[in-house]
Amino acid sequence: MQVKSKNIKSLSIIIIFAIFFLSPQIFQRSLIVANDWLFHMNRYYETSMQIQTGHYNYFQSLFGFNQSGRIINAMYGADFAYFAGAILSLVKSWFHFQLILNFLCFFSAGFSMYLLAKSARISENVSLFCGIIYMGTPLVIWWSTTQGFTGVGAAFLPFAFIPAVKMVQNPRNPIQPLLFGGVIALLLSIHVFTAFLAVIAIIPFFCIGFYRAQNKIVMLINAMLAVIIAICLSMNTFVAMLEVQSNTLIMPLVARDLYGGGTFLSTGAMDYNNFGLILSTLFLIQLVVTISQWKELTTLEKVINVTGLLFLIVSSKYFPWNHLTDWFPSLLSIQFLRRLASIPLVLLVLGFGITIDRGIQMVKNIHFKKASLISLSVIALLSTTNGWQLIENQARRWNSSEPLSGDTRAAEILEDDENKVRAALSDSDLSKAFTVSQKPTSDYLPTNTNLQNGYSAYSKEILHNDLNLNKEVTAKSELKLTWDSNQSDEENILLPVIIYNNSYVELNGEMLSSEDYTLSEIGSLILSNNHQKNTVIVGYQPSTLFSISLFIKFISIALVVIYLLYQLFKKLKKTSKPKNKRTRS
Repeated sequence: MQVKSKNIKSLSIIIIFAIFFLSPQIFQRSLIVANDWLFHMNRYYETSMQIQTGHYNYFQSLFGFNQSGRIINAMYGADFAYFAGAILSLVKSWFHFQLILNFLCFFSAGFSMYLLAKSARISENVSLFCGIIYMGTPLVIWWSTTQGFTGVGAAFLPFAFIPAVKMVQNPRNPIQPLLFGGVIALLLSIHVFTAFLAVIAIIPFFCIGFYRAQNKIVMLINAMLAVIIAICLSMNTFVAMLEVQSNTLIMPLVARDLYGGGTFLSTGAMDYNNFGLILSTLFLIQLVVTISQWKELTTLEKVINVTGLLFLIVSSKYFPWNHLTDWFPSLLSIQFLRRLASIPLVLLVLGFGITIDRGIQMVKNIHFKKASLISLSVIALLSTTNGWQLIENQARRWNSSEPLSGDTRAAEILEDDENKVRAALSDSDLSKAFTVSQKPTSDYLPTNTNLQNGYSAYSKEILHNDLNLNKEVTAKSELKLTWDSNQSDEENILLPVIIYNNSYVELNGEMLSSEDYTLSEIGSLILSNNHQKNTVIVGYQPSTLFSISLFIKFISIALVVIYLLYQLFKKLKKTSKPKNKRTRS
């Protein structure tokens, strides 16, 4: 009972801190519209409208992204997009939706880090400290302030290291397939890049665990089972991405250089690339402890600290990235080195927690222990206040003359009146939010050329297409476009809709083959001008393999739920049995 009481207390404190991070927005009723807001909110608006109307289309954008039919969610965490869309369908407010998503992000970060620390056998108070510190780290804050989606992935990342810690801790049973496969599947459903990073960072834990395992064959079998579980639970993600990539796609813009986006240590305030005084001190302590006390460290501490420090160097300006990208230009697709910083943030905070906890346990003086816990509390408060300040700076813009964040560089501003901007973003008609600004993002558009940057083409052909037409969604979840070709004297008509390999096009009731139309360099549909009223229907026919993948996914989820309920039933039945009482004769 005492253990449960401590857990509830820690959980409550994590919730309080999550609300603390939301307070700048709550108190100012502020919506933060930053650089990636348009991209991600279009994604969630799409799934929300699909849920509300019942017109489901896993691939095409029927409502968001200017009803262009382009594929985004299938390439970018569709499972989480539908989860977020369900929330948006319920609240029908961008402000409340942002508060809920931000709360989930902060709470998940704190709770997952707390559970990871507990799995590493760190004491309750220090585990809570680790959770609170992690909530205020730059990457987690990044989602709230700029809608950088890596922040959401970072919030769930600590879950992935719980099975990694168990690999080293438990030589008898290093891998629990459902736990390991389940957390990787969770990350894949949210952010594929974060899942990829997690798998790489877990390799050292796996190698050490395999070396220490009492039965290496069983460990390998369980590892394969974990892989199968992860694949089955994420089958739709893999198959959809492979299917869409059968097209030649315009990938997200590569960085000009990686050095500029590298992280660094400092003695100042924390920022997105700058770890600030507290985290920098914490990381340096772990570096010194690892080097000076190597022989005294446990195997688990060694693998945590070394892996964390290696990723810290790789994600920083202290690594010669610009020289490396001269030899391997494809590395520029990483875009921002801060994305790699999620690994050291998790592992070095965890390693610091182990170091501090061991130090506190070694000292028997109760007053010293109390002083240590007070010091940790002060450090946690200072760190979270730093993160809170970053959020407050962004939230303050909402009531200024420029409600849209200053980092919306690539967005096209459609409305200059700040009152109209705030009104549109606060309207119960969520689509009005997309009338104040728009962003010509070209990610995952199909191309028949070597086009690397489709921003200008997308802006011209989709966002600023002069053709006067009407768009609606059919009962079969297709896009229906109607227009009068007499409005143009051009030989060809370019329609603001994107065509992929598996798309089908129907003109005035007649199914067209790929020879009956042409495509622009970003996949926009081009038809010959017949100088009459026309109706075009554009749909998407998923492969049979994708349908099978969805079936496998849902069956796998059902089996996992049944198994967990069975285990819960067994546990409840075991605890409910009355204990035999000895009677005196």
